[in-house]
Amino acid sequence: MESKACDFETYSACDLKTAGLDNYARHESTGIHCFSWGDDPLDLQTWHEGEPFPEELRGYVAGGGVFTAWNAPFELAIWLHCAVRKYGWPVIRPEQFQCSMAKAYAMSLPGALEKAAAALGVAEQKDMKGARVMMQLAQPKADGSFWTKSEAPEKFEQLFGYNRQDVRTELAACDRLMELSDYEQKIWQIDYRINQRGIQIDLAAVNAAIKLVESEKARLNAEMLKATGGVVGSCTEVQLLVKWIRSQGVELAGVAKAGVLDALNGELPDAVRTALVLRKEAAKSSTAKLIAMRDAVSADGRVRGILQYHGANTGRWAGRRIQVQNFPRGFLKPAEVEDVFKILRKTGTSQQHAQEIDILYAPPLDVISSCLRGMIVAKPGHDLVAADFANIENRVLPWLANEEWKVRAFREFDAGTGPDLYLVAVSRGRGISIAEAKPFRQEGKVEELAFQFGGGKGAMSTWCRTFGMEMADDEKELRKVRWREAHPRIVAYWHDLESAAINAVQLGCVCKAGAGDRVVSFIKRGSFLWARLPSGRVLCYPYPTVRDVEVPWGGTKPALFYMSVNGVTNKWEETNTYGGSLAENVTQAVARDLLADALVRLEDNGFPVVMHVHDEVVVEVPQDAPADTVQRVEELISKLPKWAVGLPVSAEGWRGARYRK
Repeated sequence: MESKACDFETYSACDLKTAGLDNYARHESTGIHCFSWGDDPLDLQTWHEGEPFPEELRGYVAGGGVFTAWNAPFELAIWLHCAVRKYGWPVIRPEQFQCSMAKAYAMSLPGALEKAAAALGVAEQKDMKGARVMMQLAQPKADGSFWTKSEAPEKFEQLFGYNRQDVRTELAACDRLMELSDYEQKIWQIDYRINQRGIQIDLAAVNAAIKLVESEKARLNAEMLKATGGVVGSCTEVQLLVKWIRSQGVELAGVAKAGVLDALNGELPDAVRTALVLRKEAAKSSTAKLIAMRDAVSADGRVRGILQYHGANTGRWAGRRIQVQNFPRGFLKPAEVEDVFKILRKTGTSQQHAQEIDILYAPPLDVISSCLRGMIVAKPGHDLVAADFANIENRVLPWLANEEWKVRAFREFDAGTGPDLYLVAVSRGRGISIAEAKPFRQEGKVEELAFQFGGGKGAMSTWCRTFGMEMADDEKELRKVRWREAHPRIVAYWHDLESAAINAVQLGCVCKAGAGDRVVSFIKRGSFLWARLPSGRVLCYPYPTVRDVEVPWGGTKPALFYMSVNGVTNKWEETNTYGGSLAENVTQAVARDLLADALVRLEDNGFPVVMHVHDEVVVEVPQDAPADTVQRVEELISKLPKWAVGLPVSAEGWRGARYRK
């Protein structure tokens, strides 16, 4: 059945960005100005507030008709939680919606309709002038009332035109978008269900923690004012702080985390050191997640819409709302986290709570940051069960590259007959025995992170800084050489991927890298370079070109360029890549496909997923669930799909009332 594109224009006193979609759609003030739909840009229909629901559309919905929408979860939420309740619309099944934004993400295009349409170069573009009118009519006036058509007829006509143009733009974009496969559409539907379930929040703990954080930041600001002689009144006044530090004879580029840590390792005047320590302590940005949790929680205590399907160009999910993907790891054990929450629940002031936490554990903001995961809990009468793929990327890459010794080593480790692979890395890098390597295990992790995707001394320096390690430059270079000598097939795989991608662009034919059923196939079709993975899913590199670039060792070499969204600036711009980066893309994409496959199995076997973070899946089960539930979840996650036969996979799980790492 052909689908119809559609789009709502709404109004509300609820702030969508702060409260989240679920709260916005359910808010009593939320209403719908209009709804446009159709499959022909020259023949669109529009419903306006106050009109009866169109009978033709009622028949389409009842017959299982399919709609497409840019960011379909928004249209679904408004339909189900506002239109049905407020205007008596018929209930629609989520399966009757497809998401055109998800299709754009799957092609590595921008997520915003106006940016995606521009990137695709379609004739129909979003009405950005009308967007300003839409924003005005979406919010209440100064007196709290909302605009009516009789008050501003011209503005409403402009809004209705804007609404129809959105549908035209989406239809034009969809003509150039690749449809999701049936399997990926199933994954999107599962993703929708997961986001609708949401995660339970310990709101009492969140509110108590917010009070403590506010108290601590006020104290730190007062100390900053004192340390700087009354010049800097807040730890967040970054430019003023840098200016004051320079006035003390210390040159400092900025006060971002890395710059502060580097500065604190050197010689500093006492006042400057104190100010930087205060800045470091106050800059626990992760505590801002507490505000997001509080503001986005729904009436039932759950936060919804925390995951974005295909948010990364490899297919991995991105975080939304409270950003569970970048929670700090934390240093407290689960029992200690529980003790901190007990302190927060005690009678007394936030300052008293902070002092007790400081005495027992560490600076309060560090402790609260370490407790963030514990703010996520199971709903009453239930437990969380989590399991994650152990060391998955380090396993996928050697499997893809057919680095046989390493694949075998992972199997032996899983069977309990071989050593930890990080210890193997340290043993090789230092030239010592496995037993002697045990105190230096972290070095092995740093080596794998730095070198597996073509990184060198610079990458090693970055990861050493991340893990608080020191290593001489010549030692980093030696470790790189030894790592590459031990992984000849992975090194060759980097070059094979790069050659295949470049040849596919230049020659216009299918070019492959890898062996047997693990092959990755590149082909350029139209304006896109496609990379077909072992799972059958494809990665997309928009508008590829090949140009010569200078290399550090002299001369030039051909390099692949393509368009992408810059992760820092969020701008659509040209970037270039190389073999190691392509290997990273493919490795992460395969790990993502393993996760997606695990989501399907868990859902099909009655384990409702409430969230997943990187390579970890979290389900919510009744407290009287069988004792072997963790083992069952581990088994379901570890089961390999047909396309991944031979990949050494292992999963580790836990069960408890609070989320933890």
